[in-house]
Amino acid sequence: MKNDETEKKLKAENPGKNVPLTRLALNTGLDTRTLTRVRERLQEGGSRYRRQFLAELTPESAVVEAWASAVRAGAGERVLRYGSEDAPFERLVRATIATRGITMPSIIQRLVDTRSVEQDRDTRELSLLVDHYTPYLSDDEPNIVNAAFSAISNLLSTIEFNVTAKRSERLFQRQVWSFRLRPEDRADFRRAMRLQLEQYEKTAMDAIEPWEQERYADKLMTAGVGLYYFEETQE
Repeated sequence: MKNDETEKKLKAENPGKNVPLTRLALNTGLDTRTLTRVRERLQEGGSRYRRQFLAELTPESAVVEAWASAVRAGAGERVLRYGSEDAPFERLVRATIATRGITMPSIIQRLVDTRSVEQDRDTRELSLLVDHYTPYLSDDEPNIVNAAFSAISNLLSTIEFNVTAKRSERLFQRQVWSFRLRPEDRADFRRAMRLQLEQYEKTAMDAIEPWEQERYADKLMTAGVGLYYFEETQE
């Protein structure tokens, strides 16, 4: 976690002293309440909540993105057979990711758990249910929490880069909000913002796609943009 790394750096500058949350907030861009919750989670979970974007989220995400991209381009089907070396799903997986140490049943199970695909064991077919992968569709709390902390880590890495980068090289980092909203409009406002963010998401996916390589390789990098909704309530 980047805020944990920032805290260690600040402690090194002030040996023997705890880093005040206010100073950590200034260095990360997060408010003190968020930092308190993140710190508590890190202490409770130990290494469980280390950065896991590449280690755990990318394989399934890459498979879904490649599958959905082929469907959108008219070069693939939403229903694929699985269960043999030459089955369409196995071929898709091997063409998309490095499968060393990863089993086909484990990938299928993760895709089923996140409601990305529907599995028909009788016909040995998988049906693609989404246009992109998201672990937040899962009912498995550790999977959701790990994804959430990965997203936080991505944001913190952007903040860390921008603190030391030249102004002309800083990565895009913005928030848009209003403090003049009525609580009784919350449900409608959430729906409106979801629709807006879904439009941004589709635009971003379309903009990223031309830059993607056809096949996975160890030396390729991971990059993208983050979209999320937030709100604060008066205690």
